[in-house]
Amino acid sequence: MDTLKKLLSHRWKVLPLLAVVFFFFYGGLVEPRWIEVTHWSRTVGLSGTTIKLVQLSDLHISEIGTTERKTLDHIKRLHPQIILLSGDVIDRNDSISALKSFLAQLPPAMKFAILGNWEHWSGVELKALAALYAENDVTLLINQCVSMSRQGIRLSIAGFDDYTAGQPDVDRALRSCSRDDPIIIAEHSPGLFDEPPSPDMPKPAFSLAGHTHGGQLAVGSKAIFTPPGSGRFVAGWYQTAWGELYVSKGVGTSVIPMRIGARPEITVFEIK
Repeated sequence: MDTLKKLLSHRWKVLPLLAVVFFFFYGGLVEPRWIEVTHWSRTVGLSGTTIKLVQLSDLHISEIGTTERKTLDHIKRLHPQIILLSGDVIDRNDSISALKSFLAQLPPAMKFAILGNWEHWSGVELKALAALYAENDVTLLINQCVSMSRQGIRLSIAGFDDYTAGQPDVDRALRSCSRDDPIIIAEHSPGLFDEPPSPDMPKPAFSLAGHTHGGQLAVGSKAIFTPPGSGRFVAGWYQTAWGELYVSKGVGTSVIPMRIGARPEITVFEIK
C-alpha cells in the first residue's frame, strides 16, 4: 500500500510537468507549422468567370524556414491569379534579405501588398521596401487603388495604410478606384471597420484584414488576447457598416513564437 501511494504521489507531480512540456512542444513546434488553407467563394459580378485570390497575412518573415517553405508550396499548388500580402510581412529591418528570397519564389500572379503595423515599427525604409516589392512584381498600395483587367474582367483593389501604426486615408484611396468595378478593400488592422464609413463611400464587394493572428493563443474560439487595433474582431467573416469583412489568422507569429487554438491560415477566395 505504501508503494502504491508513493507511485500515485509521483504521478501527480509528473503530470503538470508533462502538460507544460506538451504545451511548449505543441504550441512552439507543431501548430505554428500546421497551416490551414481555407476556401471561400464570393459573387461580386464578374460575368460568370472566376478569379482566385490568395491572401497571405502576418507572415513575420525572418528566414525561409519550415513554415515559409510550406506556405510557398501551398501557393504554388493553388495557382492563384491574385496574391495579396496584407501586412506584417516582416517585423525587423534585417529581414529584408529573407523577404527578397520569399518574394522571388512566389508563383506568377498579379501581386499586391499593404503595410502592417510592424512595417512601420521595424525601422525598415519604406522606399526600399517598395522598391524590393516592385523588383518582384508586387505593387505596394499605400492609400491607393488599382483597377485591373484580366480576360475582360474588371476588378479594383484598394489598399489602406495601417490603422494601428500608419495613416489610412480612405477617401484618397477610393477616389482612385473605378466606380464601375467591384472593389475589394485591404487593410491590415481590422479595428478600422468598427468606425462608420463616409456616407458617400462606394460600398466594397468585401474587405480583407489580418493583424489579430486569431488571438495566436486561443481556447476554443475565444482569443486570450488580440493586439491593439483589432477592435472587436478575431478571425473569420463579420458584417460591418462597410459590408462583409474577412479577418485572416495569418501565417506567422509575433512576440511569442507560439500558436495554440489558432492555426496559421492561407485564405483562398474564389471571386465570381
